[in-house]
Amino acid sequence: MAAIYQVDSFTKLPFSGNPAGVYISDVEQDYETCIKIAREMNLSETAFPVRTTDDNHYRLRWFTPTTEVPMCGHATLATSWVHFTELGIDGDIYYETLSGQLKVSRIGDDLKMDFPSELPFRIDLDQSIGEALDCNGMAYYSTGTRKLLFEISDRKKLEGLHPDFSKMEKLSVGVPLRGLIVTCKGDGEFDFFSRYFAPWVGINEDPVTGSAHTVLGPFWSERLGKDKLRAYQASQRGGEIRLEILDGNRISIIGNAVTVIRGQMLV
Repeated sequence: MAAIYQVDSFTKLPFSGNPAGVYISDVEQDYETCIKIAREMNLSETAFPVRTTDDNHYRLRWFTPTTEVPMCGHATLATSWVHFTELGIDGDIYYETLSGQLKVSRIGDDLKMDFPSELPFRIDLDQSIGEALDCNGMAYYSTGTRKLLFEISDRKKLEGLHPDFSKMEKLSVGVPLRGLIVTCKGDGEFDFFSRYFAPWVGINEDPVTGSAHTVLGPFWSERLGKDKLRAYQASQRGGEIRLEILDGNRISIIGNAVTVIRGQMLV
C-alpha cells in the first residue's frame, strides 16, 4: 500500500494547470509496475520519487501511460509540492533524474525549480509542420529535449489550432522526436504564449509543460533581451509560468500548485 496524490501544477486553482500523479513509497517500483500505475492514474505523467540515503535527496522518475520520459517539469513541481506541503519537508529538495540533478526550493507559496535549458536551432521543417498544423511558421529543434519548436504570428492563431495528430505522428523529420511546441510573442502581461503537443509519447496536448519552457525560455530571452519572463500556456486548462535565465545553460521555472486528491493505492 502506498500514498497517491493528484496535484494541479502551475496554478493556484483546482481544475486548472496541469494535473500530475505522485506515488509515494519507500520501495522503488519496476518499469512495468510504474507503467501500470501511470495508466491507472490516466494523467499525462505520474511521478515516482524514492528517498535515497541522503536527507532531502530522492531518485525521481516520470511515466506517461505508455512510456518513461527523461524530463517532466509539472510532475516535478507536483512531487515537490507533496513533499513540502503534505509531508512537511523543510529546506531545498534534490532529485536525481534522467536529466541530472534537479533542485527545488520553496519561497513562500512559490516553488522554484532549477532545470537544464537549451536554445533551439533553426531546422528546415517549416512546410511539413505547417501542413500538420494548417498554419505558417518557423521551425526549430532542441537536441537535448528532442522537441520541435514552431513559432507562429499571434495568439489568435495559436488558440485556434486544431492539429491533425495522425498526420503529426507521421512527420518525417529526420531527428528523434518527443514533442512539438507552438509559440508566439506575448501581448504585454505575458512575454510569450505556447501550446504543446506530444502524440509520439501518447499525449495529444499537454495542458502546461515545464520541460517545454526549458526550450522556450532561452528562445524568447534571446529575442526579447530579457532574463526574467512571464509565460502562459494557452491550453483549455491553461497555466502561468515564470522563468529566470541562469548561467551555465540553466533556468529557474517558478510556479504554484494545489493538491486535489489524497489517497492510498492498494497494490
